[in-house]
Amino acid sequence: MKKTLITIFAAFALFASTAKADIALSENLTMYGYLDFWLDGFDSDTANSGNDLGVQELEIGFAWADDGPWSAVYELSVDGGDDFTVGGESTSIATETATVTYAASDSLSYTMGNILSYQGFEAFDATGLYQYSYSGLDGSALYSAAYAFGGSVDYATDDYSLGFWIGDNGGNASYEYLYAYTAIPDVTIKFIYADDPGYESTNVWGSYDMGDYTFAAEYYEDQQVGLLETDTTMFLVYKAMGDAGLTVRFVDGSDYNSDGVLVNYERLTFSPSYAFSDSVFGLVEFTFEEEEGGKAGEEFAAEIIYSF
Repeated sequence: MKKTLITIFAAFALFASTAKADIALSENLTMYGYLDFWLDGFDSDTANSGNDLGVQELEIGFAWADDGPWSAVYELSVDGGDDFTVGGESTSIATETATVTYAASDSLSYTMGNILSYQGFEAFDATGLYQYSYSGLDGSALYSAAYAFGGSVDYATDDYSLGFWIGDNGGNASYEYLYAYTAIPDVTIKFIYADDPGYESTNVWGSYDMGDYTFAAEYYEDQQVGLLETDTTMFLVYKAMGDAGLTVRFVDGSDYNSDGVLVNYERLTFSPSYAFSDSVFGLVEFTFEEEEGGKAGEEFAAEIIYSF
């Protein structure tokens, strides 16, 4: 059973609702977004054999803010489907972030709406990833939450941040808690605990920027109702070389495969990238994956992102 991101619950990082706004449409309204094209192919020995080519996603976001304490964000995601060479799949449209935030002070804020989870070093949007795939089995996403409706309280200083989110899942409360340590320059450490009627998860990750290098490590543990516990450990190094870059990532984890069997697996990824301009970014990825019992495969991916 390949994991996917599900919207059981989620939570929102402090002031993230206005962080990406780029194009000024009016005095109080800005717009941002990206267009993502992709090609990925798996070795014929894997469960995902074949090639996919197409428009991964078009995301458009709008951010409202004035001189007062209130702000709002709305993001619309259009999934272009894959198998582009044979006409593509049905296009899907979904709301991602849709929030209203009240900033009680420079440190304290209250947010309500469709909010992105605190969980994860690997970002939900392609523009926040160091490579194409995620750390899960066959490149799937790890985290049990993405976007969901609820409310959060966030408090941030230069040294640490605290966050709490609560939402409703079928009449039962769902919770997420965040602690982030940022007192050391260029170092970020986060601990996120999620308590939902459908699962319980713990996510710990840290990153360190040292000149042209970024070092990161992450541990994720997930216990879903009726299933055995899964866990994943990830190590990543990114080297910036002017407009070019190189990501090397190693993953050791346990997850459910396409047959619903819990297996141990390892993934080793190499991903060169290049910024063609301030708006156009491209990468290729080569990943080697091996499952317990001898099953192995290789993955190739290429991606072009235009952001605005």
